[in-house]
Amino acid sequence: MRYINLDQLELPVGWQVRADAAIADEPGKIKDHSDVWRDLKRPLMKLSHDKCYYCEIVQERSDGAVDHFRPKSKYPWSVFSPSNYRFACTFCNSVRSDKESEKTGGKGDNFPLHDENKRATCCADEANEGPILLDPCKPDEPGLVDFDETGRPIPTYSEENHAGRNRRAAESIRLYHLDHSDLVDKRKTLAVSITRKIDAADRLFPLTESGNVDIDNSFSEHVRALADYISEGAELSAFARRIVAGRRDVLWVENLLRSA
Repeated sequence: MRYINLDQLELPVGWQVRADAAIADEPGKIKDHSDVWRDLKRPLMKLSHDKCYYCEIVQERSDGAVDHFRPKSKYPWSVFSPSNYRFACTFCNSVRSDKESEKTGGKGDNFPLHDENKRATCCADEANEGPILLDPCKPDEPGLVDFDETGRPIPTYSEENHAGRNRRAAESIRLYHLDHSDLVDKRKTLAVSITRKIDAADRLFPLTESGNVDIDNSFSEHVRALADYISEGAELSAFARRIVAGRRDVLWVENLLRSA
């Protein structure tokens, strides 16, 4: 998960007029206006470089969906609010089982709160809620999920010292299906590639002081590949940055993290 700035969302010409008309229609006809939020799919994807907001997998052939962060069934007043939209892949957005682990995940219409008694009954009440699910559109929340060396997502903070943050991360991992076996395998494969690039570059690094152009170019090629892995538009870039950051013992890695 990586921070997505929804303030940069570009609404198509005439979209807000259509949304206002949909809001004015009868509450029971929400589904009749599904084209309103679906028309924001491409602008939402543009913000994340075509990646799912939750798992960071590029959606090249997947249908994907405009997810209502606060579900339509529980928050009808926010159905046509762009600030409530997230672009999500099928695995994160729809409830389904992982055939390998036999665990069920996917957000569906789940939206747990720390205190269910504070469930909003109108737009103004939302500010008083305490959502459990992490929101990729809040800059302080994606970092609550960390990863181990096998690619499995884990809470950044321990349950012992930060029970609330730990719970939010654990529930988000489960409900966004961030621990789906296919996704874990993708991260593990990426970690292997990153490690090999770092090791290859580090073998060359002491030799770059000799002024040998071929060595310099080869070193730069490896580092450039690493920079691509952790760039904002790269698939699984948050995980890639975590793996690279874990090699800060390598002399030149800190400079890479600062510049990429």
